[in-house]
Amino acid sequence: HASGNPHIQTDPHNIARVAKVLAQRLAELDPANAADYQNRYQNFEKRWQAAIRRWEKQAAVLKGVPIVVHHKSWVYLEHWLGLKEIATLEPKPGIPPSSWHLARVLKQLKRQPAKMVIYAAYQESRPAHWLSQKAGIPVVELPFTVGGTREAKDLFALFDETLKRLRGAVK
Repeated sequence: HASGNPHIQTDPHNIARVAKVLAQRLAELDPANAADYQNRYQNFEKRWQAAIRRWEKQAAVLKGVPIVVHHKSWVYLEHWLGLKEIATLEPKPGIPPSSWHLARVLKQLKRQPAKMVIYAAYQESRPAHWLSQKAGIPVVELPFTVGGTREAKDLFALFDETLKRLRGAVK
């Protein structure tokens, strides 16, 4: 992504920033309801920050865990949780993994093992499952966005489900 990585929704701190700016902008555009936007934002922010504290406690076991990702869409999640990306299934963003590239990733994992392979629910799962089987590590399908999986019904459930799946792979 020439202008930066657009996948900001994988870090809940980014969601908080967007919510604040969105509430401010809505209040500017609709001054008659500005107080309502501010009240709703404050309610969301209080619940969101409590959820972030809970998620960060749950995620402590993930800090430093080496991972392989399908696409470079998890940069913000990795930074937030302290995950360590060691390989990408796509040779370049948006280029499907070739058998040659997957063989190189597998060879790399022999030198630098990973604990799991991560891919988004909307991505082709076969490369991740192939690598999982060959490397003997779990494969984890993450929702990536609200509605990405049946369980990710809203923003809170998105992060609940993401952490549940990641934590399940390190047990």
